[in-house]
Amino acid sequence: MSVGDWIGIVSLVLVIPLGIATNLLTPRFVAYLERRKLIKSIRSKEQEIKAYHRVKAFKDGIRDKYPHYILLATLCVCFELIAVMLALVAFVNFPISIADFFTVQPARLILGVLTGGFFVLGFGFLAIISDTERRLEKFDEYTAEVRRKWGGRCRMSGVVESHFFALKPISTSRRIASGRDGLSSWSSLQ
Repeated sequence: MSVGDWIGIVSLVLVIPLGIATNLLTPRFVAYLERRKLIKSIRSKEQEIKAYHRVKAFKDGIRDKYPHYILLATLCVCFELIAVMLALVAFVNFPISIADFFTVQPARLILGVLTGGFFVLGFGFLAIISDTERRLEKFDEYTAEVRRKWGGRCRMSGVVESHFFALKPISTSRRIASGRDGLSSWSSLQ
């Protein structure tokens, strides 16, 4: 028997069990993907509502926005300083020459990735500050956007609120198991 004959026999033996397994496992795989999508939508909804409540508290004067901005600005400065220090360490310890452009050194690569990551984190905190300020300046438009996105109501489902800022979410798996998907039970905005 030649190699082609053996390949044909092995593929014939594998095709039947794999076909049966595909038909049996497809519904489970689809259900898993749907559950994962539902969990992600619940998490993103909770994060959006939490951000809305923070901005609303800034707008109503319940919470002061400046300590929040100072914290974010401090984190931004710290991450940018770390990135600059890593860049300096990379340039001092690994001087650049023309021959180095065509070689990859693992230490330089790791320092470059870390430096870039810290720069991005620093600018991310700056973006959060500007986004929060934009939401405060255009609060009515932001409220309409949140209402449009989440169905006109803005209260986190599955959340025990013992205090306005002490939100304790119920685990996502318990919400799904109990039938509370988080997309149907919200009370209206105040």
